[in-house]
Order: sequence, then C-alpha cells, then structure tokens
Amino acid sequence: MQTRKLQQVGGGTYTVSIPKEWANDHQLEAGMELYLTTHSDDSIVLRAAEKDVDELATATVAVDGDESALVRRALQAAHAVGFETVTLEPTGAFTDEQRRAARSVVRNLVGTDLLVANDEEITVQHLLDAANVSVRQSVVQLQFTALSIHRTATDALVDADADAYERLRGRADEADRLFRMVARHLSRSLVSLEEIDRLGLTRPTLFDYYVTARQLEGVARQGVGVARTARRLPEPLPDPVAENVREAAESARTVVESSTTAVLDDADEGLTAIALDGHERAVAEIEAVDAALFDEATDPFDGSTAATVALARALDRLTRTADRGAAVAGVAARAAVRDRNV
Repeated sequence: MQTRKLQQVGGGTYTVSIPKEWANDHQLEAGMELYLTTHSDDSIVLRAAEKDVDELATATVAVDGDESALVRRALQAAHAVGFETVTLEPTGAFTDEQRRAARSVVRNLVGTDLLVANDEEITVQHLLDAANVSVRQSVVQLQFTALSIHRTATDALVDADADAYERLRGRADEADRLFRMVARHLSRSLVSLEEIDRLGLTRPTLFDYYVTARQLEGVARQGVGVARTARRLPEPLPDPVAENVREAAESARTVVESSTTAVLDDADEGLTAIALDGHERAVAEIEAVDAALFDEATDPFDGSTAATVALARALDRLTRTADRGAAVAGVAARAAVRDRNV
C-alpha cells in the first residue's frame, strides 16, 4: 500500500498520482480514458476498462450431448455464477426431453424466465433486480420454511405418518430455491462491487447470510429425512417416547431459531450464547432418548429391530439439526468479534 496526497486543480477538481510501477503493471498510459466508480463500502475503484456487472450480463454454453442432465447442470451452474442471460447451444439439436428439463430448472429458480426453447437454442433470463431484493428477508423466509418442515416432520415421526414424506419434499424444494437465490447474490458480489451497492449490504454480512442460508437449507433436508424414517415405523410412538422425541426435536429447532435470529439481529451476543448452550442441552436430550432405545428395560418397540433402527436414524437427524444451529451460532460469534474490531 502507498499513500498519496489529494491535490486540488482549479475550482472543483481533485487529482491523485498513481505510482509509475502500478501504471506499468496495468498498461496505463498518459491520455488513456479511465473509469472511476464509488461504492457503498467507501471504496473508489479505478479501472482501465468499463466493466463490472456487465461481465455477468450474458453467458453462452455449448451442450455436447442429448442427455437432459447436461441442460439442467449447465443452467444451474450459470445461474449460480450470476449471469443475467444464459444461452445454451447444442452441437446437434435439443431434444424434447432437454427442453422439458430447461422448463423444470426455471420453475425451481427464483426470478427466472424461459425466453427461448427450440431445437437450436435454449435461453433463460434472470428478471430480479438486486436493488429490489432483500437477502435478509430471504433468510427470514428460509428460516420459517425450514423450521416449519422440521416441525411437521417431527409430528409425522411421532404419528408414524407414512404420507408426510411426499408432502414435505415439495416444501424442501422451496427452501432450496431460497438458498440458491442467496448463493447467487454472493457469487455475483465476488465479481461486482455494484451488486453489493444494489443489495445494500457489506460483503462480510452477505457472506454471513449465505452461510446461515446454507445451514437452514440443511435443516429443511434433515426434516425431510425425519419424515422419511416415519415410513419405516409400524405404528405411532408410545406416549412417553413420543413426548421425549417432541421435546428433543423442539430443543434442536430452538438452537436453529436462536442462532439465526442472532445473525439477523446484528450478531446479538446474548442470543448466540443461548444458542450454543442450547446446543449442548439438545444433544444431551437426543442422546438420552437414543440410549433408551437400546436398553431392554425401556425398549419402546418390544425388540422390533426395524423400528428401533428407524427411530435411531431419526434421532441422528435431530442431532444434525442441532449441529447446524450451532454452526449458525458460530457465524454470529465471528460477526460479533469482527464488528467490535474492524
């Protein structure tokens, strides 16, 4: 880093000199037109070429093959990078199945539209303006969706509701869509400072939201997994076991809720401590229920190995849920340290 004094030229223009070696390294010459932009993080960026968000304006991807998975992967990857318009071009011709795959991808991505889908081209456009997007609100919505899925899955486990799994899979897709949207904005911010300006966030905060969203999407998937194990239970859980499972699951969800709220409330240290302490209690509760499964004196299934294994797997998913909440609490703890010292 070097320092320079700001010089005033004339009545209202300021100049600052650039070290010669910097100019040489970047092929800058006297008389060249340069591009200056200011950003919300107080930076002033000097570029030799006009570029920023325009770098992510369009992408063209060649699709070599007739498998529908090739179309699906290409669209998802380009969307995740952050391109506004993505055009796929086949080496031969797109099949009906590939065009259907494109429509399916678009349905599962927030704010996208299928512009063209013919034999020679598939073009998808992202329609949402970052200035109209609240990443924070997306995380709030994801938190609600994930915890709701998990709560419904717990009820299904206790009641041995075999049909709940299919119902919850669709809702898990909603959680995935919200996470992909947050991930897309983070990816764009790595290329474009203007993206950060439009979102009204700092990069550290956006990254905190991304990590939190990733963990919440995982909570939703754990909930779906709990519902899947419910299909393997022959009958509802006995009342004492059901009550213990409900309490353990609620404790795990409380860790997630407290830690997420801590991140959203500017790294609230009190909530972070509550979440981390709650994680230890939740894990202990889950382990106690698990231990009772393999104790002949407290075995709720009278020796039914299949039912015991199914419930043990569900309890493992409850532990993973609490662990994801602890991971979010870690995000809040790091943010608190950063905010105090940076």
